[in-house]
Amino acid sequence: MVMLTQMLRYEVEDRLGRRAPVADLCIALLEDDYPPVTHVLFNQDGKVRQEDWEDVAGVDWRRGRITIEDIGSCEEHDDDDKHVLLARDIMDALVLDLLGRRTTRVCDLRLKEEDGVLRVVGADAGLAAMIRRVTRGRFGNVDKESLFDWKYVEFLRGDPSAVDNGAGYRLRINRLPAGEIARLADYVPYLHAAELLSLLPDDKAADVLQAMSLDRQLQVVEELSEDEAVGLLERMSPDLATDLIGRLHVDTMHAYLGKLSAGRRDKIIELLRYPENSVGGVMTNDIAVVSAELTAGEAQERVNEQVKRLDFISLVFVVDEEPDGKLRGSVSLRDLLATDADKNLVDLMDPYVATLDPFESAGDAAYRIVSGQLQAMPVVNASGRLIGAMTISSAISQLVPASSGLQGVRVFS
Repeated sequence: MVMLTQMLRYEVEDRLGRRAPVADLCIALLEDDYPPVTHVLFNQDGKVRQEDWEDVAGVDWRRGRITIEDIGSCEEHDDDDKHVLLARDIMDALVLDLLGRRTTRVCDLRLKEEDGVLRVVGADAGLAAMIRRVTRGRFGNVDKESLFDWKYVEFLRGDPSAVDNGAGYRLRINRLPAGEIARLADYVPYLHAAELLSLLPDDKAADVLQAMSLDRQLQVVEELSEDEAVGLLERMSPDLATDLIGRLHVDTMHAYLGKLSAGRRDKIIELLRYPENSVGGVMTNDIAVVSAELTAGEAQERVNEQVKRLDFISLVFVVDEEPDGKLRGSVSLRDLLATDADKNLVDLMDPYVATLDPFESAGDAAYRIVSGQLQAMPVVNASGRLIGAMTISSAISQLVPASSGLQGVRVFS
C-alpha cells in the first residue's frame, strides 16, 4: 500500500530514460467500492500530460518510478469537471463517513495495487496525514485509527452545480435515513448541504430538507435553482413548506407560489393566513378526510386513493358531506383497515373528539397533545368546519428548543 502524498513525489520514466514529475492521478469514481486509477498525470514541457494506467509497464515502489513506453507520445490532459482527480478534487475535500455518521476533511488517501490495478481504498484525516502533507510524504506514519474505509465515503465539492455538470459521485448517501442525512447536513457548510441535497432523489431530498433546521433550509434553498426549489416545496409537508416560504423574500415567495401546482399552492396560501405562533400557523391541512355517509369499505377505498399524496395519515377524520364539512369524529387508520367493510363509518369512529381553534396559542395546544399522548388534534373554524390538524410532530417542535435535533422529527406520518 502507498499514500497519495508519497506518490506525488514519484516520477514517470520512459524507455529512453526521460523523466517527468507526477502531477495527479485520475480515478473512475463510480465503477465500484474501491475506484481504480485510470490515468497518471505528469508535468512535461509546461503541459500536463496523461498515460492510461493500463499502459503502465511497471512501478518501482522503492525508487518512486512509474515506467511507461514514451513520454513524448502521451496526450495532453483534457481538464474538465467530469474527471475526478485525487489531488485536485479529493484532497482537502469535505467527506462524509457514512459508517461513522461524521464529516471530516481528507488530508491523504491510501492506495493499494492488486493484479496491476491501483485502487483508492481509504481516506486519512489524522494528524499523521497532516504531517505527510506538509513534508510531501517524507514523514508521518500511517495511523490505522484515522483511516476511513473508502467503501463508506462520500465526498463533496462545495458546488451544488457540480451535480448537473455530470461530476462523479458515489451516491451512497441515499441509503441513509432522511433524518440522519439532515443531521450530517447541519455539520457542513451550506454550499455543501445544498450539493448534498442535489445528490438525492426528489422525494428523499424533500424529506431531508424538511428535517433540517429552518435556518439551514433557507440557506440551502437560496443556492438551488428556482425549478429545484419549487420541486422540493411541492413535495414537502404543507405546514413546513409554509414556514419556509413565509421567510423568503416577497418577490421570491410570489415566484415560487406561482410555479406550484394549484392544489399545493392553495394549501400553503391557506396556512399563510394564520399567525406564526398560532395553531393555524403550525397545523397541516394535508390530512385524510372521508364522509360520514360512507361504509368502512368505501372509506378504505377513499383513503387508499389519498394515502400516497398525504402528509399525515395516522388518523382519518370523518366529516359531514360538503358544503358543510363539519367534523363528526375520527378513526385511526389501523382500526379503519382492520374493520369489516360493511360496517358503517359512524359506528366505527370516535365522535368525542376534542378540537382546536386555529387562532389559539400553538404552545398551549402542544401541551394538550403531548400530555394527552395524542397523535393529533383536529382544527376547526368558528362554524365547526374541519380545516386541518395539529400533529404530535408540530407539538414537539413547539416544546423543544429551536437548536434541538427533535425540531425536525416527524412522528406518526
